[in-house]
Amino acid sequence: MLPNLTNMQKVLVMQVGSRQDLIQTIPALQKLRELLGDATITLMVSPCSSEISIELPWVDEVFVYEGGDTFVDAERELALISKLRQSAFDCAVIFTNPGESPYPLAYICYLAGIPIRIGQSQEFGGGVLSEWVKLSSKETHPVDKHLFLLT
Repeated sequence: MLPNLTNMQKVLVMQVGSRQDLIQTIPALQKLRELLGDATITLMVSPCSSEISIELPWVDEVFVYEGGDTFVDAERELALISKLRQSAFDCAVIFTNPGESPYPLAYICYLAGIPIRIGQSQEFGGGVLSEWVKLSSKETHPVDKHLFLLT
């Protein structure tokens, strides 16, 4: 059971995949906006998705991140952690695709001091995700998977 999101003021949504990945996240962004009311939603996307994300009315801010979903460049990751810490997010919602782990991004959020980190994974990753939603054992469409994360 997810925490009550209605009290959140600043929420970070992470979808650093392809354009198609972001498109499949749109229904979940709409749902999240309904749940969050007037909270500020910042969407972190990859450069290839930045044009689409600017057009989404359910988000207030867009942050383009060059690093993807893995640790590659320590200086870039430390700069991201610093930026997220300064933004003082109440919550991070991490959307990943089948076969991708939310744990690298969740760890960045953990190091940035974001107290609630919500993600979906088949494997348990300890406390890196504060709210771990186990994937269904059956194959589901990514749109349904993203919506399931918010229920």
